[in-house]
Amino acid sequence: MKDGCFVELLETRKCRRCLQYFLWHYTHIYDAQSGEWIRFHLWPAQWHVADALVRHRQIVILKARQLGLSWLVLGYALWRMLFHPAATVLLFSRRQEEAEYLLGEERLRGMFRRLPTWMQLPEALRQAANCWVLANGSVARAFPSNAGDSYTATLAILDEADLVPNFDCLLRSVKPTIDGGGQIIVLSRVNKAQPGSPFQRLYREAKTGRTSWHPIFLPWNARPDRSPEWYAAIRQDILARTGALDELYEQYPSCDTEALAPRQAEKRFPLGWLQACFQELSPLHDLAPSYTRRGDMGQDETTQRDGPVHDNGHAPLASQKELAQLLAAVGPQLTVYRLPQVGRRYVLGADPAEGNPQSDSSAAIVFDADGAEEVAVLNGRFEPAVFAQHLAQLATLYNAAAILVERKQHGHAVLLWLREHATQLPQDRPRPYLLAGTDGRLGWLTTSNSKAALLTHLADQLRQRRCILHHRPTLEQLANLDGATLRAPAGQADDLAIAFALAVSAASQLLGPAATIRAGGQTTFALP
Repeated sequence: MKDGCFVELLETRKCRRCLQYFLWHYTHIYDAQSGEWIRFHLWPAQWHVADALVRHRQIVILKARQLGLSWLVLGYALWRMLFHPAATVLLFSRRQEEAEYLLGEERLRGMFRRLPTWMQLPEALRQAANCWVLANGSVARAFPSNAGDSYTATLAILDEADLVPNFDCLLRSVKPTIDGGGQIIVLSRVNKAQPGSPFQRLYREAKTGRTSWHPIFLPWNARPDRSPEWYAAIRQDILARTGALDELYEQYPSCDTEALAPRQAEKRFPLGWLQACFQELSPLHDLAPSYTRRGDMGQDETTQRDGPVHDNGHAPLASQKELAQLLAAVGPQLTVYRLPQVGRRYVLGADPAEGNPQSDSSAAIVFDADGAEEVAVLNGRFEPAVFAQHLAQLATLYNAAAILVERKQHGHAVLLWLREHATQLPQDRPRPYLLAGTDGRLGWLTTSNSKAALLTHLADQLRQRRCILHHRPTLEQLANLDGATLRAPAGQADDLAIAFALAVSAASQLLGPAATIRAGGQTTFALP
């Protein structure tokens, strides 16, 4: 074998084994600034995304503008076509001409043309703008957002997905094309004209880990040549032109919270306040009581720690076990961030709903009044009686927490259950108690005036960074509240937002002077 042929064979094997090697050493992309095709030397963020491309079957990418991600996924498509023969690549974009542009000489075919001659494969004699066929059986096809569902794909790429008006229908059509073992990549910057869009929901659900989609977010600084000074100049320009930062968060987000937040100009709570109070924290999953281990001195490896309290100040083992049982019974509708701790005071804010499949969710926030921190979240479609039972269980486990229930519609049923069934609670522990609203009656009666007061109080706490959020859906609902109506946009929920506001108000009642707490009449009621 001649030396040249041996080197080509060796390089082919290296390229087949490593996507990044192929892209770095052999592909070119068009640089708009220089007007020339340049070597595709991956940035660190692109390198990590390339790793994900070869590891995951379903990928959703939320990104800032101009990060070279379209080039990267097209380079990946070319790699699949060359080194994994008979690949079928489907390219989708908003319109037919945009999809054909991705496939054409300025993108995918252009990358192919600039490969070394020995790496290029013969092409079919008859080509079309929407179809490109190689001699090894690989084919790439371009489609608008309303076609392409009749093919079986090795790889489907949906570009600028959040700008596709009918993305939900497109995804339902495309998904079956890869169910035989293919791969799907969905990527886009956010479109704030469509808050809560199907693409945004897809990314949010992927972030929770409850789906098989792998989420990737790339901020504005994933591009190495963007400095803090560059970002500050862009920010100042957008603020001067528009008077708000919505365009910045849409085009150049720093985090996915900015990208997914609705337009802020007419919202009740500035996103900056919410971000300052938000701390990402993984929920607790294994709540089984702790055990000591057998050491070299021979102590028992499986004996529970003696004494009623953990050495870390957590609640008694019995309470921890009951919380684990409740979590197992309720499932993903209960999220626990902190275990109850001895000596700390807790409150619950609760927004009940009807509990049928078409109703809003019932939501409750467990809030550490002493630490001003969200520690657990209950959110699901529960019947009022079931929701009340869960509230009573949570309040009992969290040191007989005070409960503030929204007294409106189904809130009356929840309050009634709590008063009539309190005898079912453990008799050997302090009982939770109910708090009243501004009218001195048990529960918070929501009127236009009381809701404005409730959210104004929360705004003060957020502005002064006096509370801590962990639950991202709660953050998103708070960011979504309209400043004029104090409601979520049509078709969206605000149950978690109201429950959080009630919890913060309840904490203020608990910590405030007695005269303030009881202003207007009796405001607490211990469960009998």
